[in-house]
Amino acid sequence: MKNALNFSRHVLGLALLGGTLFIPFSEASEINSPKKPNPICTVELQEIMVSLAHKKEKTARFKEEKFLTVLEKPLQAEGTLHFRAPDYLEKITTEPRQERLVVEGDIASIFDEQGEPQTLSLKYYPPLKELLNGIRFTLLGNLDALTHDYELDFSGDCHQWSLTLLPKSVSALSIIERIIILGVKDHIENITLVESNGDFTIMKIEKGPS
Repeated sequence: MKNALNFSRHVLGLALLGGTLFIPFSEASEINSPKKPNPICTVELQEIMVSLAHKKEKTARFKEEKFLTVLEKPLQAEGTLHFRAPDYLEKITTEPRQERLVVEGDIASIFDEQGEPQTLSLKYYPPLKELLNGIRFTLLGNLDALTHDYELDFSGDCHQWSLTLLPKSVSALSIIERIIILGVKDHIENITLVESNGDFTIMKIEKGPS
């Protein structure tokens, strides 16, 4: 169980902006809310999913801040994200220390600065698997799979859209309260992960080459 919690902390860093001072979640929600939809520039969730599905492989730089209720200032990190369809997800952290997380299928592995791995089978931890699938299914543009585990709340237009994933299972809710994804067209710009204990992480994803 200790390993699972350790992996949870790293996974919660996948899928996020913020300042160097503590921002209450109510304020973070306002920052991450899209502007009022433009009726002339409409977009549907299905369109977004189709656009995301066309990108079979994605690499981008990220900067994230994790806000803990016990700390006055957020923990910061940056590095590179890599996704390859159908289920390969890699997060390489370069700052504040070297670390690498690889998730492929049902296997998650964390490599320390010496390259030594710790491995966990996700099939024994359904809540963690659901959380990862929420991110992977979004990147895949797999709407059917996404709606199996989550209630979806979509809003916005082609200039900026917001997709909130609300876990359906009680076990998943024990880890994560919601995932908020902000994007422009087929580019995901921000992912906010709100944990059930009130902590949250905001990751800003830079747009990579087309």
